[in-house]
Amino acid sequence: MNFFKQRLRRFGEVKAGLFLVAFGVILGILFARVFKGFYWGNIHILDSSYLYQIKTTPIDYSVLLKYVYWDIFKNFILFWMVCATSFGIPFIALCLTYIGFQGSFFITVILMKYKLKGILLIIGYTFPQYLIYIPVIFISIRMAFWMNKNLHYDITGKKGRREKISRYLAMALLLGVVLAVGGLSEAYIGSFILRKILHFF
Repeated sequence: MNFFKQRLRRFGEVKAGLFLVAFGVILGILFARVFKGFYWGNIHILDSSYLYQIKTTPIDYSVLLKYVYWDIFKNFILFWMVCATSFGIPFIALCLTYIGFQGSFFITVILMKYKLKGILLIIGYTFPQYLIYIPVIFISIRMAFWMNKNLHYDITGKKGRREKISRYLAMALLLGVVLAVGGLSEAYIGSFILRKILHFF
């Protein structure tokens, strides 16, 4: 905990956050290249039969939407719950590192497999929903950081703390609504675009 406090005091939350994302990006690229032999045969997005199945299988959009909502909201709710505890700031640091790692690993693996054509696949897996998800993720992280700081490091009375909690809760609910729109775009628009792009593979 003291390590994170020292880094925050030295760099500020924005620079520290960018450093953690960049650190995760470097780790993701290195891991994708160095440990290729361990994971290469176990990733579905590299399997042509899996891509063919996505392209040809009829989609039940209501089932897909339920799956998308379960996937995004379980993580969203867990994130805010943990960030309300005293472990919030280390957890946020871990999330930022993981975001960088996951994104760079995903992009590196696809480009290693499909070269420049992989850019189409990256677009298919991320557009348009990530135009919504990415701002929600980083706004959530910023708000959760200030919520944790206000709850656990600032000296306030019970009344002031309740007011702050209610404000952050309202913001989280608003972000949840925006996230729901992103889920709709992923289930209906994103899946359509992905299937069209997969005709090139």
